[in-house]
Amino acid sequence: MPQEVESRGRLASGSDGIPLALGGMLGAGVFVGPAPAAAAAGPWLPLGLLVAFLAAACAASATAHQSEAYWGPGAAYSCVRAWVGVLPARIGASAHLAGQVAGMAVIARVLGDFFLPAAAPQVAAVALLLVVLAATMGLRIRGGAAWIWLALTVAVLGLVVVTCFAIEPVPPIPTGRPLADSAVGITGAAGVLFFAFIGFERLTAPAVEQDRFAWSAMKRGTVVSLVALALALSVVTAALVYQLGWSRLALSPTPIREVLTAAAAANLAPLVGVGAAVALLPVLLGALESFRSTALALVQDRDLPRFLGRTSSAGTPYLLDVAAGVAAVAVAVLVEPVPAMAFAACCLLVHYAFTNAGARLLLSEGHIWPMRAACLGMGLSVLLAMSMPISAMLATLVVVVVGPLATGGVSRRWR
Repeated sequence: MPQEVESRGRLASGSDGIPLALGGMLGAGVFVGPAPAAAAAGPWLPLGLLVAFLAAACAASATAHQSEAYWGPGAAYSCVRAWVGVLPARIGASAHLAGQVAGMAVIARVLGDFFLPAAAPQVAAVALLLVVLAATMGLRIRGGAAWIWLALTVAVLGLVVVTCFAIEPVPPIPTGRPLADSAVGITGAAGVLFFAFIGFERLTAPAVEQDRFAWSAMKRGTVVSLVALALALSVVTAALVYQLGWSRLALSPTPIREVLTAAAAANLAPLVGVGAAVALLPVLLGALESFRSTALALVQDRDLPRFLGRTSSAGTPYLLDVAAGVAAVAVAVLVEPVPAMAFAACCLLVHYAFTNAGARLLLSEGHIWPMRAACLGMGLSVLLAMSMPISAMLATLVVVVVGPLATGGVSRRWR
């Protein structure tokens, strides 16, 4: 049996749905996302956050209905394959796997930036390998442990916010670079901020049955988690803008660390850094679990080699975990967090475009409002993906071309 940090009774009652979802979302997107979003939209960022929230809510609704119809790992992939076709399913799955790997790299690199800035890539690599080892051994952070880790994250963010508002900001320093002050950047900001909402599938589409909640508990937990994440992003962004200003925030690769220095609270930086690094570990584990879910569905359909599904003594697919970890280490070492975040967001938006398309067809004979939400989600996902930087879109294009060719070559089935 896998080692499980959970209480089965509480899990069955639905009382742990919020930390399961929110604990996977309060991560790198909140700590770093406001900076590139401010660079894209400037003072229009709040509207970008609203669009990102709508896109995430639509995607969460789609995955929840798909999970009800297709139990087990990779519910979105299974639904798209059944209702849209093999090729779209492979495109969406390839984008999801690449997005989760890049997301793991971003989370690990941000963890490294907080813990030991001078050696962030090396720390990121070590963190990824340790998380892979823990996941392979069957570690699952659930129940009381999930609440504790969530409380730690909230405490770190709360300390930063209180510090920012408690100290009078210094006058802004001219940057020499014009700030984006146009509504055109709203979708670009929304695409980046969408990355912060990734993690809801841990609740809406669980890969293992012990994580499945009753529909009412799942719905309540998802709504609370999405709203709480949006509020957290709003408050953190407001604190950063109050202390740094829009221009300085837009240019900051590590806004949380920089804002402490600006607020004359540099002595808090080590405490915040260690707290943030520890808080990001469960988020990293959650991203690996999401990767594993889709990858297992591909293995079951023979779109990936069957040997990748081999399990350890703890019952976990250790070869898939190792493959994801090694790929994430390469990305973390070679790519800076902000461009990696843009690529991850673009890939995941492509995935959710197909996910919403599958849900739209699945719900075509009923559930009018969820069906309309799937239509809206599909349109928003496409719009936001096409608002990402050119480099992120080109890299995503490579993924959606190479991925289906590779999986088709493995299975030798093209329809």
